[in-house]
Amino acid sequence: MRWLKQIYWPGFETMGLILAVWICVLPFIALLIVPLFGSQVGLAIGIALLIVMMAICWVLCIPAVARLFKQQ
Repeated sequence: MRWLKQIYWPGFETMGLILAVWICVLPFIALLIVPLFGSQVGLAIGIALLIVMMAICWVLCIPAVARLFKQQ
């Protein structure tokens, strides 16, 4: 039986870490921002934080993936 060649995709660790950090920050937003400013502001901050963290991940991950494909 032949094994399929596995490709290592750089950036999955970064993506998982950023997602875990975002999930861990959500309770703090719920406890600190929502009582002071309301649920709509808390929701907007949570979504904005996710977008910013995704942008950071893309800035870190895309060059690594590009280098991987450039080597092949």
